[in-house]
Amino acid sequence: MDRGINHSLMIVMAVLSLQSFAGEEKSVQSDSLLFGSISITSSITNPHRFDEIRQKYKDRRITSDEFSRFSNELMGIPVRDGYRFPVLLLRSVHPEISAGQRTLNPNFRLDWGSITTIDTVLFRGNTKTKDAVLIRTVKSLFGAVYNSRQERMLSRSLRRFPFIKINGDNEVVMTKEGKTAVLVSVSEIRDNEFMGIVGYVPEMLSRKGYFTGELDLKFRNLSGTGRQLFLNWSKTNQYSQQIKINYREPWIWKSNLFGSFGFEQILRDTLLVLRDLKLGTGFYSISFGSLEFNLNRESTIPTPAGRELLKTGGTITDALGLNYYIDRRDNIGNPFRGFTLGMGIYAGNQRRDSLKSVNRIEMNLESSGFFPLREQLVLAISAHGAGKWLSGEESGYSEQIWFGGAGSLRGYSNDFFRGSRIAWGSLELRRLIGEYSSFYVFFDQGYYYRMDNGNPVSGMPYSYGIGIRLASRMGIIGIDYGFGENDTFSTAKIHIRLISRF
Repeated sequence: MDRGINHSLMIVMAVLSLQSFAGEEKSVQSDSLLFGSISITSSITNPHRFDEIRQKYKDRRITSDEFSRFSNELMGIPVRDGYRFPVLLLRSVHPEISAGQRTLNPNFRLDWGSITTIDTVLFRGNTKTKDAVLIRTVKSLFGAVYNSRQERMLSRSLRRFPFIKINGDNEVVMTKEGKTAVLVSVSEIRDNEFMGIVGYVPEMLSRKGYFTGELDLKFRNLSGTGRQLFLNWSKTNQYSQQIKINYREPWIWKSNLFGSFGFEQILRDTLLVLRDLKLGTGFYSISFGSLEFNLNRESTIPTPAGRELLKTGGTITDALGLNYYIDRRDNIGNPFRGFTLGMGIYAGNQRRDSLKSVNRIEMNLESSGFFPLREQLVLAISAHGAGKWLSGEESGYSEQIWFGGAGSLRGYSNDFFRGSRIAWGSLELRRLIGEYSSFYVFFDQGYYYRMDNGNPVSGMPYSYGIGIRLASRMGIIGIDYGFGENDTFSTAKIHIRLISRF
């Protein structure tokens, strides 16, 4: 408890004594004691800054609870400006009686005290995550004035780690060494995650029905160090599958730079094998998000059938990339408000078996926004786009980008559409029914463009449907039931997912 609160209690006691005194007057009811005209002096701020509080409490009856709210609201002004130990003094009262009511007309002085700067941050409640990891995350705030803005920045910096949750308000304390410390109470959410997705594509006249699937493992806090390892396998149709491995180091040695490594291999329709290797480094800003620089090598290896059907050879593309990402969601698992934005650009040179060389540019965009409409009702909007351009020619089959399925157009099977330039967006009306649960209706709109045999091919497919996410002991169970163009109930697509933390 800081000094300001102690003084607040003293003031409440003084006022209650005056209230008792008022009760002794036979002509005055004790429950009619009002604040009246409130005078507040302060040596630091403009006195007009207190006008709103004065007017708010002028005609209110004085009770211990009401006075506690008044003093907390008043002392919140210096606290928000970085003066964490203000003192509120009751200098005098000028009681008056009018129409059977007594007004105290108190005169206060607000001493702001010394401005508070952050010397260090202490954490309470973390058992697995090392203190050094959390302290290093917020170290850029050391030496700053601890005002309301810095308090928000501290919370944002810890959101970098989705397994850390802040409990309640932070406290300002003094250490044994006489330093000013911010004490943050946290709890650790299970940091490892398993996700499984099963999709079913119904039977058609020329094709049997089949299942698609995806397995995703995320280790977000290896040995309590904040290191991350992501493993992914997916089967998008009968003839295609994909594996991904990503590793992220939160800091490289003693620098403020993070590091990343990624490997991806795709077997596309038994015609092509695509391999992508990435090395990256960048920095994270509490205010502006993360910026990452990448070195990328991508190779395309056609199978014998691919060489015959596609009339193409192998390629190797070396590129430099720049990626930006920011996340301002209030709840990553089930947001009520906020947004995300990610952008990337890669530029490089592609060498081919034919000894020909071309330049290639690749760009991508992903964004989402969450807008509260009323209590527990949220409008969720997302937009995605990607494109590849080759100097002097259109992108071929091996360069095209694939989409459709559980992560994009939910009324279609996975990777149903392809193009050298693609985009899709979704509109969802969500009803939140818990911290991780919701049900919703959705509409997805897509776009693709490509060249096939010298002819442009484009389309604007759409899908719509309903979905639900439910938190259970097994984890978060999700079901999407989506209709594509001309779908009926028997041909609609079903995507089932399970997200379990351990």
